Amino acid sequence: FMSGFRSAARAALCVSAVLALPACTTVAVQENTLPMSSMNHCAAPVGVSVRYGTLTIALGDRPSTGYGVQIVGQQEDSGEYEFIYRETKPQAGLVYAQMITQPCAQVILPKDWQQVTVRHEINGSEIMLTPLDDTGLYPDSAAQ
Repeated sequence: FMSGFRSAARAALCVSAVLALPACTTVAVQENTLPMSSMNHCAAPVGVSVRYGTLTIALGDRPSTGYGVQIVGQQEDSGEYEFIYRETKPQAGLVYAQMITQPCAQVILPKDWQQVTVRHEINGSEIMLTPLDDTGLYPDSAAQ
């Protein structure tokens, strides 16, 4: 019972530490989470990819700066990581620059990572990647 409670408490800490990430900020958060950033202009291809040990979740073109990617959950077990993300959308009543953006979130994976699973919070779609899917280290890999 206590083991499950500690895991739930650790997961809650990870989620609360990540929820406050504003766009264009890179932070190294608590010991149980990995360095990550969120930005409005991403050069990565649309979807989920790994390049040189950096996981990227890229949404593609969006019509304003009100869109973004938010990592809302993160777990690790023996080198296997799981991330849950959501697309954030413009809030009613706020004014956003009307310009094409390519929002994404990036997570720097540790050198010894074995597998990463990324799941969309709402629709449940997920993708699993291994170091062989790293397009920087293995240019012929076709993650997606």
